[in-house]
Amino acid sequence: MSDDSAKNAAGKAISGEAWAEFCDMLKSAGQLIVDNSEASELERAEGFRYLARLTANALRQGSEPPPLTPPKIEYGKTRIGADNPDFMYGNCRVRGSAHYRITGQVNDAFNFNIGAFHGRLGSAEGLQGSGFLTRSDLSINAAGRFVIFASAQAPGEQGVDWLEMDPRTNSLIVRQTILRPGQDQPAELQIELVDGDLQDVGGALDGTGLEKILVGSGFMVHGIVQQFLRWTNDFIERPNTISEIKPELLGMAKGDPRCQYNYGYFQIEPEQALIVELKIPECEYWNIQLANHWMESLDSSQNASINCASVKDLQDNTARIVIAHQDPGCSNWLDTQQHCRGVIALRWLGAASKQADPELKLVSFQQLAAELQA
Repeated sequence: MSDDSAKNAAGKAISGEAWAEFCDMLKSAGQLIVDNSEASELERAEGFRYLARLTANALRQGSEPPPLTPPKIEYGKTRIGADNPDFMYGNCRVRGSAHYRITGQVNDAFNFNIGAFHGRLGSAEGLQGSGFLTRSDLSINAAGRFVIFASAQAPGEQGVDWLEMDPRTNSLIVRQTILRPGQDQPAELQIELVDGDLQDVGGALDGTGLEKILVGSGFMVHGIVQQFLRWTNDFIERPNTISEIKPELLGMAKGDPRCQYNYGYFQIEPEQALIVELKIPECEYWNIQLANHWMESLDSSQNASINCASVKDLQDNTARIVIAHQDPGCSNWLDTQQHCRGVIALRWLGAASKQADPELKLVSFQQLAAELQA
C-alpha cells in the first residue's frame, strides 16, 4: 500500500470515518431486506436477524480469524443458502503453499466430503474450488480409518489420497451427512501441518488493518445478501414448482459436483396445502427441506426436512410430501412454521441420470385427505 493510502486509512480510523462507512454499507444491505420482501412482521424480522447473523460472522472472521497454526476444523451452523439440516459444516483456515495431512475415522457418518477453496461467498469471483473428495474417493481400511494429503503439488508417494489445493487456497470445507442426528456418531477428522511457512507478520493494529477488516466485512455481508436474493427472486417467479437450479446461480456456491440441486418457492395460505410427489430414483442420498424467504433453513426439530432415511410409506418408489401450516395427519409432513412463503430445496446425490421436476399440487386443506387417498 502506498504512503498516501496508509495516511488516508490512518485518518479514517482516527476520525471515525472508517466505521461510518462500514455502517453505511450495513444500512445499504438493510435496504435490500426492505426492498426484497413483503411488509410482513415475520419476514422482515427474520430478514434483519439474517443480516445480524451475517454481520456477526463476517466481523468474527475479519477481526479474529482462526489461527493458521495449529490448523483446526471448526464446525458451525451456516444459515446461508438453504443450509442442509442433515449436514455438519466444517471449515479450516489454510494456506495454499503449505502441505497438510488429514487423518480420520468414518464412524457412523452416512457420507462426507472435503473440498479446497479460495475466494468467498458474496465476492465477485464467488467460492472457487481446486480439489474435492468424497467418502467413495478414499482408501478406507477395515477399521474405518483414512489419510488424505492436501497440497498444491501431488504427493511423491503413489496410491495415496490427494486433495488438490491451489496456491490461492485459503480454506478447506467439510460437509458430513448425518441421517439420524443424536444417534449417529459423526466422522472424526484431524488436520496437521506437514510442511510450509505459516508465520504471519504481527504488529499493532493500524488504520490500514482496520479498513481491511471493516471494508471486507461490509462487502461480504452485502455480497451474500445480494447473491442469495438472486436465487430467491428467480425461484419466486415460478411459485409452487420445483426445478433444477440454473447453472449460473449454482456456480457461485460450489456444492457437491455429483449432486443435482433443485429449488422451488412455496406460497401457501393457512387453509391450503401443497402436495409434492417425489419419484425416488436409485441414488446415494436425497432430501427435501423448507427454508424461509432469506434461504435460512427452518427449525429442523419441527418437521422441516425429510430424507432417504426418514421418509415413510413409499409406494412404487414414490413419496407424497405434504407442505402445510398444520399437521395433515399423514406420514410425510413439512411444517411451514407459520411461513406463508419460502424456499423448497430438493437434492439428489449420485443418481445415474438427471431427475425430472417433481409434480406439485396446491389444494385446500379440506380437500387434502381425499387427494392423498386418490
